Amino acid sequence: MFKKGAWIIGVLYLLTVGLHASLYAQGPTVTASVDKNKILLGEPVLLTLEIRAPAADKVQPLKLDSIPHFEFLSKDSIAKEDTDGQQVIRQYFRITSFDSGRWAIPPIVLSAEAKTASILMDVVFTDPFDPSQPYHDIQDIRSVPFKLGKQFEKWWYMVALLLIMITLAVYWMTGEKRPRAEAKVYKSAYARAKQQLEALKASKVPENRFYARLVEILRAFLSERAGVNSLQQTSGDLVEKIKPLFTDESLYHSLEQVLALCDLVKFAQYDPEDAEAQSAYEVIQKGVDHIEEGIRHAAKLKKEERAHSVTESGEVIHKK
Repeated sequence: MFKKGAWIIGVLYLLTVGLHASLYAQGPTVTASVDKNKILLGEPVLLTLEIRAPAADKVQPLKLDSIPHFEFLSKDSIAKEDTDGQQVIRQYFRITSFDSGRWAIPPIVLSAEAKTASILMDVVFTDPFDPSQPYHDIQDIRSVPFKLGKQFEKWWYMVALLLIMITLAVYWMTGEKRPRAEAKVYKSAYARAKQQLEALKASKVPENRFYARLVEILRAFLSERAGVNSLQQTSGDLVEKIKPLFTDESLYHSLEQVLALCDLVKFAQYDPEDAEAQSAYEVIQKGVDHIEEGIRHAAKLKKEERAHSVTESGEVIHKK
């Protein structure tokens, strides 16, 4: 009985050693993974490649230069380690995409027998829009306010208030009485929009603020002049609302493209060329002019129709 038990133990040992040897006799394997499968347009995602091979094999890191529909932001690092007679190589790539849609990271081939599985990625333009949420526009960077120490704060405010009172008193007694400058009054929403566009063109605001300001001016003009309220709506909703105001299809499509570009700069940190900024400005300006001209023309036709109907009714009364 003892010999039979020893024989069974020997067989199990040989099977274990053989299985262990067969596992390490396998060739190298490679796997790929990402830290997220859904990203916004231009949002970075971390792609990790992991190569496992027997320690005796000579395996080099993969050279990955391009992935369809994706761009490389950085190739961060390569980590190597040995674990239980195996070598493990991990490569990290930071990638992004500016093509909205569902794309697949194709299999990455290490050898004829070793390749990764494809990975599905969803690239979306924006998060799902919630119309119940308020509209939040882009804000400028705010600086940290200066604050005095507690021991100086009390006396500083008193001294500052005293200096202000002295300055006002001296100015009131010795300063010349100048007439107050009349505040500029704009006759219409159209005149205000034109003036604001000119001021924006002359200013030197940051690029992202320039595109955001273009959209603000257009939204304010449409709200006041055409009754199109769109502060809590996306650019796509705005484009659909203003379509009846355009008789020029080419200008309408150009304005649609400019609004999409403004969203791209705002949400995806897209860096447009200087020529694109000038073109966007001109399209917004022409759009405002076209809408104003259409509204005035419609008002003129309505006035003429009213006058014509009054004339016809007067002629009928006279005949009677």
